[in-house]
Amino acid sequence: MLTATHRDLRPGPGWHAHGTAAKLILTVVDDRLERVLLLKQRWLHVATGRTLHDRPVYDIPGSPFGLDVVVLVLGVWLLGDVGLHAISWPWDNTARPSRRTVQRWRAHLAPHADDWLQQSRLHILRHVEPRPLEDLLPTGGIPPPGAAWRPKGPGDTSTACRLREVAWILKNVAPSLCIPVRSLLVVARWRWPRKFPAQRPS
Repeated sequence: MLTATHRDLRPGPGWHAHGTAAKLILTVVDDRLERVLLLKQRWLHVATGRTLHDRPVYDIPGSPFGLDVVVLVLGVWLLGDVGLHAISWPWDNTARPSRRTVQRWRAHLAPHADDWLQQSRLHILRHVEPRPLEDLLPTGGIPPPGAAWRPKGPGDTSTACRLREVAWILKNVAPSLCIPVRSLLVVARWRWPRKFPAQRPS
């Protein structure tokens, strides 16, 4: 099993390193879905006894799946030409997310689509400077939705389209830069909405 360690800056005066918080997380490694032991730095505030731990942007609270997995499966669905129940996931192993889980992810993320699209564009543009972002993306722009793609209710069309655009940008820029999607999420500063805007968990 692969192991990854994450440590941010010390939270402030009076905080001391206090071991690690371990979590098994499913993330994408070399185009495969792999289970990784993520060790997150824990901190102790000596005066109050309060503790917290660092969390990388791809770690979703309460979920065994990494945010890179979420982006990639949403991209497969929202950019595909068939409906959710007809598509094939990129991975064959049984640890992949269920289709109902992917539906919940989409519903949970859609209200944040504007923020994430703005952040992704802004920070990725800065990251690739002076090279234009368009040089890293396929010509012709984001493809139109397939015939099987349908909005789910009033106002859904715009948010779902923004989610499609974010997934398309991340999916295409990552291989152009030869870095994993989870590394590009750090650049884009994507974080699960419960911690949006980005903040450290308590």
